[in-house]
Amino acid sequence: MKKCLLILLLSVPCLQLFSSTQEPAPSPPHASSDYDRAFHDPFAAPENPDRMADTPKRKVSDPLQPVNRAFFAFNDKFYFWLLKPIDSGYKKIAPKPVRLSIDRLFQNARFPIRFANNLLQGQFKSTGIEVSRFVVNSTVGVGGLFDPSDHWKLKEQKADLDQTLAHYRVPTGCFICWPFIGPSSLRGTFGLAGDSMLQPWGYCSLLAVRMGVPAFDIINKSSLHPGEYEEFKNSTLDAYVAMRSAYFDNLASEK
Repeated sequence: MKKCLLILLLSVPCLQLFSSTQEPAPSPPHASSDYDRAFHDPFAAPENPDRMADTPKRKVSDPLQPVNRAFFAFNDKFYFWLLKPIDSGYKKIAPKPVRLSIDRLFQNARFPIRFANNLLQGQFKSTGIEVSRFVVNSTVGVGGLFDPSDHWKLKEQKADLDQTLAHYRVPTGCFICWPFIGPSSLRGTFGLAGDSMLQPWGYCSLLAVRMGVPAFDIINKSSLHPGEYEEFKNSTLDAYVAMRSAYFDNLASEK
């Protein structure tokens, strides 16, 4: 049982990545009709060649690709053989409003991560907003089960240690697909390790709490994104390359 909980504990970053890659691409601003959007002349010159020339192509360092692909295949089996069946059973006993409230509760509990990293990045306004959100949601929001601060335009100020290291120009490093953890990088790995030290349940003396609470968080979060991984996987010819690209696209969007 403890081994299963450990596996679940380590798998959440991969799930978060897949749930964040499903936003539809915006329509090009120059497309004035369905005909324009459907037609593309491959021999036409770009509308703004200078702008395209100035756009650098992202270089991905993946020297461990054979090992990474093996771990990706392992994580794929883990999702379909263990996590997905657990999700199906959990959704039958927990209505979606309850699962949403639980997710908000865990988001509120991860306040120390956002607070510390906004502060380390010198984002003092964001730090103040996070403090206000935590106070409001922990009191009026009954410990975070509800999110009244969102209605008061106190939006969550996302920040983690990977983002903080990037803020101080620490290189991303090579791509790494960890077993159970999922897509990451050398810098991201150190970021995950550092952020885990700011999770409150990690300081409980009871092993069942340290393992069980985050495992439950993973199951609950996964149940709120049904079928997203399957859609992601079926929409590409090479799921590994798509996952790797999505990971670096997410990093770029957080800058």
